[in-house]
Amino acid sequence: MSTTLPSQSLNLLPARTLADSSSRLQLDPVGPDSPLYLDLGAARGTKELNKLEIHLRNAARQPNAWAHCAFIGNRGSGKSSFLLNLEKKFTVAQVFTPVHIYLDPSLESDCEYSDLFLWMVDQIAAAFQLLGHPVDDAALSKIVIWFADKTYTSQTEWKKEIGLETSAETEAQTGLPYIFSIKLLARLKSMISGSEATRKEIRRKAQNYASELLELVNEFLDHAHDKLRSAGKPARLLIVQDNLDRIRSPEKARQLFDSGTDMLLGLRADVIYTAPLAINIAPLNLANVFQHVFTMPNVKLWQQNGDRHDQGVTDLVRLVDKRLSVPDVFDAPETLLFLIDQSGGSVRELLRLLDEAQLDAQVDGKTKVDMSSARTAAKKLAIQFVRLLQPGSAYYPILAAIHQTKRGYDPADGLATVSTVAAARAFFSELIGMGCVLEYNGDDSWYDVLPPVRDTLQFQDALQKAQAA
Repeated sequence: MSTTLPSQSLNLLPARTLADSSSRLQLDPVGPDSPLYLDLGAARGTKELNKLEIHLRNAARQPNAWAHCAFIGNRGSGKSSFLLNLEKKFTVAQVFTPVHIYLDPSLESDCEYSDLFLWMVDQIAAAFQLLGHPVDDAALSKIVIWFADKTYTSQTEWKKEIGLETSAETEAQTGLPYIFSIKLLARLKSMISGSEATRKEIRRKAQNYASELLELVNEFLDHAHDKLRSAGKPARLLIVQDNLDRIRSPEKARQLFDSGTDMLLGLRADVIYTAPLAINIAPLNLANVFQHVFTMPNVKLWQQNGDRHDQGVTDLVRLVDKRLSVPDVFDAPETLLFLIDQSGGSVRELLRLLDEAQLDAQVDGKTKVDMSSARTAAKKLAIQFVRLLQPGSAYYPILAAIHQTKRGYDPADGLATVSTVAAARAFFSELIGMGCVLEYNGDDSWYDVLPPVRDTLQFQDALQKAQAA
């Protein structure tokens, strides 16, 4: 009889030594069936995640009515892991056929709807190939040729680039074999990922024909639905467009969701867009773009009034215990609890703190993480943020005000002007984006500052001045 569980391999069992700990503390999303996954819905203190699931199930009962929703939250709060496991539930229940699409790293600095559509076609084609139900050559080549014709000066040029004969016979073809469509897609993507000037020119040409582009993408999605239906799969295609929260510029992200509204909402498929939390702050109200916006708050370790939220603490201990054997890796329960508190309920920051603490312990020749190593890890994280928060005179007073009020920052004493409001909004968006400020409880949203930042001298000085004012 095997001594390992059928759902996990040895390298996913909780680490019992510091040397093995790092491999269990990777920041990658936790996929379906992984023993590392833990449902943290109750720990977050919100019904938002249940609402998202029910909303999509309800939409699936309505033919030709598509759900388009935004899913927001601090980066590293666990959105991708939640979505991957939700997709598995829908697959098992035969509700949707999900396709999970990650934003290409080359688009994190600048992304528009035409880019998303090109990558979406490519990823859906690849997913269907893996499913064993490849899309038809004609359906794929029609939209790929459209992109190529809008990008290149002639068909002869792009056919030459992908190694396709340019004889009279091929010139007369209206479609491409699958392999050549894939080659052409790869070439188009590389051009967009290349120089900024080339990217802008390709976008300009494609977006001059926005309605035509949308209809071609929808025809491709219609074909995808038909392929699923004929294969006996759930005909509802659920597209999860992930990592849009990695778009580095809030202004670029706002532009995508604001100016591209009609395109994003016009797709004939169910789509979840993982929008950055920072853009759901004026002047853009995502609720004016999407009928449904769902929030993934961080795990709540304290109530808004400062009382302990035991469920949050307990569940993060359980999450760590899935990765690390707590009695073998930590010298005392208090050490782990300290690191959990320092994470502020952010899964990403907790994993980073744990990894740094075990490294520090190993450097000092220890066999377990003790409070000294835990404090060193928290101090290193604080130093990283101190470097980011420059000039400190601009950031720390705002951080102190957020900690005091548990709300977004407002210019004081009713003296707000257009410029002071714009500055406060910009700073608050930055703080959300960099992870200094965390959001809690999606049903009654409130904010607080990441604990290692609160422990810095700069923050403490700003807080004392605010309390004395």
